[in-house]
Amino acid sequence: MAHASVTRRLVVAAAGCVTALSVAAASAQKVDFSGKRVEIIVPFAPGGGSDVYTRALAPYFEKYLPGNPTILVRNVPGARSIPGANQFQERAKPDGAHVMIVSATTVASFVFDRAKVKFELDKWEPVLLSPQGAVVYASPSLGVAGPKDLPKLKGQQLVFGGQSVTSAELRPTLTLHLLGFKVNHVWGLNRGPVRLAFERGEFNVNYDSMPGYLGGAIQLVKSGKAIPLFSFGIINEKGELVRDPNVPDLPQFAEAYERVHGKKPAGAGYEAWLSISKMNTMMNKGIFLPAGTPKPVLDVWRTAIQNILKDPQFDKDASKVVEGYPQVIGEAAKPIIKDSITFSPEAWDWLKNYLKTEHKVTLQ
Repeated sequence: MAHASVTRRLVVAAAGCVTALSVAAASAQKVDFSGKRVEIIVPFAPGGGSDVYTRALAPYFEKYLPGNPTILVRNVPGARSIPGANQFQERAKPDGAHVMIVSATTVASFVFDRAKVKFELDKWEPVLLSPQGAVVYASPSLGVAGPKDLPKLKGQQLVFGGQSVTSAELRPTLTLHLLGFKVNHVWGLNRGPVRLAFERGEFNVNYDSMPGYLGGAIQLVKSGKAIPLFSFGIINEKGELVRDPNVPDLPQFAEAYERVHGKKPAGAGYEAWLSISKMNTMMNKGIFLPAGTPKPVLDVWRTAIQNILKDPQFDKDASKVVEGYPQVIGEAAKPIIKDSITFSPEAWDWLKNYLKTEHKVTLQ
C-alpha cells in the first residue's frame, strides 16, 4: 500500500469529519501548552496495541499542540481497562492536559460490566476514533483452502481461544455463532499466546486485528499454516458494511454469511452483530478528553489531529498506526459512539439470551 494514497484517504476523511476547521484553528491560537505536561492514560500494559498506538502518536502531539508540550504516557493496566478508565474519570481535569486512550475493550467494559464501571464514556469528548479491522483464519487441517470453502466448516469441531466472551473476543465469537459453526471456546488467553497455540495446532480457528495479522499472522499464511477466510469488514460513511481496505480480496462478514447460508444476514442477531462490530471495529482505538472540556481546547486537539494526518513523516508511519482506515475526528465520532454503546431492545434481548444460553453469562 502506497503511503501517499493512505494519507490522501485519511485527510479527505478527516476533512469531512470536522466542521469549520478554519474557525477552529483560529480559536486554537488562544490555547497554549507552553511549558506544560500532557498526561495520556493508556489503560493497558506497555507493548500492547493501545500502547503502541499512543506512543506512535505522542511525538506528533508534541509537534502540533500549541506550545509544544511534553507528552507523558502513563500505563494503568488491569481488569479489562476499567481501573485506568475509572482513574481518568475521577482525576482528569478538563484543561486539555489530561487525555484518555479508549480501546474496544474499554467500550465493551462500559457496556457489559456496568457494576464495576465508574467512568462515563458517553460523556467524554472524542478527539479521534481510529477504526481497526480484523481477519479470521483457519488451519488447513480443516480442509479449507480459501473463502470458497467456508461451507466445509459446518459440522466440524472448531477450537477458538481468547480472553473472555464479553471482551473484544465477542466479535469473533458472535461471528462464528451466526455462521452456524460448532465451536469449543477456551478462555483466559491473550492474543499473542493464542496465535502461538494456533501455530502449534492446539486451536484450529483464530483471528487477529489488522496490525497483528499484517505484522505476524501473515507469516503463517505465507507458510501455508493458516488460511484466511474473511474479514469483519468496516462500516463506511453511508452506514454500509464493506470490505476491509487492507484485505480487499477477502469477503467481509455479510458476504461470508451468504456463502455459508445462501442468504443475506438479517434479524435481531445481525443487529446485535452490527452493534458489536461498531464497538470493536469502528471504536477499536480512540482519544478522548474529559467531559466539560471547553470548545477552544477541543478545537486545539482536533486541529492537531488533522495536521498530524497531513504530516509527510506521519505518512511514512501511518500503516503502523492507523492501517489505512478513514479516521474520524471530533463531533463526527459521536454518532458512532452512540451506535456502539446502544442496542435496540430486540438486539439486546437476543444478545442477552445468546450469552446466557451459550456461555452462561448473564447481562443486567
